[in-house]
Amino acid sequence: MNDELLNNKNFKEGVLDYYYMQDRNYPQKGTLKLVGDRYKLSGDQRTVLYRGISSKECSGERKLRLTTAINNKILIIDGYNVLFTILNYRLGKLVFISTDGILRDAGSLHGKIRNEEIFCECITILFDYLITRKPAYLSIFLDSPVSHSAKHKNIIDRSLIEFSLNGRCNLVKSPDFEIKQNSTGVICTSDTAIITKTKNNIADLPRAVLEYNFQCNFIKIESILNQTIS
Repeated sequence: MNDELLNNKNFKEGVLDYYYMQDRNYPQKGTLKLVGDRYKLSGDQRTVLYRGISSKECSGERKLRLTTAINNKILIIDGYNVLFTILNYRLGKLVFISTDGILRDAGSLHGKIRNEEIFCECITILFDYLITRKPAYLSIFLDSPVSHSAKHKNIIDRSLIEFSLNGRCNLVKSPDFEIKQNSTGVICTSDTAIITKTKNNIADLPRAVLEYNFQCNFIKIESILNQTIS
């Protein structure tokens, strides 16, 4: 189903047009409506364009800061951002690699967790991966306005002890603000606003976790773009 959604002719042409305009600094939201309406794209397809395509310059700059070297590193983790991407994959939602090389999704959870059991499994999946990489310290931030965030903090804190990992889960009003202020450590998020603001290296933790646990072969928007150009 996801392959069909991203491989039909209208979507591929929309990718090319959207990328062309983003590379020339056209307004993002206006471009999304123009391209989406022209090619009659679905909501998910529009989300893929919006989250999956950046200009050549922006994509290249972010790729240079991507790292997989997290052993013995301090990790600054955008908790719900990371866990929601893993959750959306587990729920069968559309997950893809953006032009900047970072895994994103079109799940549109907006802070609402509809399956707590699977969400808690995602926490375990995350820590199962992290113990194989032995980071020096985990500084995890959760959005306090999200439902059951205090419960999730407690689960994460218990998991840190259970998996013998050094770290702490922080419940804050705005993880974005807290993470942007951090000048040390590797930042784990797909949030473009954070990535653009920080100069730190970025680790694509959801991609690493999912590839490790499920041997995933994700759709790459850049490949679709290259096919369309050729």
